[in-house]
Amino acid sequence: MVTQRSTSASDLLVNFHDDYRILPRVSNSDLTRLKEEHLGYWSTPSARFIPEKTKVFGRAFHQHLLEPETVGTVLQQLLPDMAPETMALAPAQSEQLATLMKTIRQDAFCRRYLRLSEREKIVLSTDPTTGVACKARLDMVYTSPKRQNALIIDLKTTSARTQAQFLESCYTYDYDRQAAFYLDSLRNADDGSWATTKRLRFVFIGIMKQRPHRLFAVDATSIPGFMEYGQKKYRFWLRKWQETVNNEQSQQGTAAVNSERLWVA
Repeated sequence: MVTQRSTSASDLLVNFHDDYRILPRVSNSDLTRLKEEHLGYWSTPSARFIPEKTKVFGRAFHQHLLEPETVGTVLQQLLPDMAPETMALAPAQSEQLATLMKTIRQDAFCRRYLRLSEREKIVLSTDPTTGVACKARLDMVYTSPKRQNALIIDLKTTSARTQAQFLESCYTYDYDRQAAFYLDSLRNADDGSWATTKRLRFVFIGIMKQRPHRLFAVDATSIPGFMEYGQKKYRFWLRKWQETVNNEQSQQGTAAVNSERLWVA
């Protein structure tokens, strides 16, 4: 059965201005949950087993870097007990967060695209092979003035200590599927914004959570077979999603007919 993501009070507070999560479309995260349901939670590193403190830090990292305007809202000032948990960092975590922010903003590449890109960009698309309506929220997307080139940047905090370890994590955590899903979201965007864009690139930026807080960059579009394999993976799970939804609708229809027959009888 396709299950919907549960929404916590903190999610509602953090995203009260944003109805992205309730859009009736399929996201890459939905495909991860579907994979877990079909293959078991052991089949892939699951967010279900990530310590809450780690998830809180990850949300705070993205909020401070990509949505700084949402930090320190009136709600948090007047009703601190109701403030989103993304703000509830221990002193050591707050210090760590400040260090990561400084590291990223000192990097010329990151600083340039933080300034030029659209951040937390929502893209609605339709997969051409299945007809499934999809959605994606991109950390950063830069589109050149004449829309000939587009660059998606996705930021990851990581425990990797070397470039090779970070690249390995891109396969371990299905980042190839994410990259292909996001890039094809631009290609197939419902509003056609990137229909004439000739070159699309996807870059992962990893930042070490521990000292010395090095930055790692992986140009996913330059790795032979990386995007192609990711595309096969996400389309496989989109078909599974479609099959599951069709089966559930068929079962509901059958149950409704049987109920009506019982009522008539």
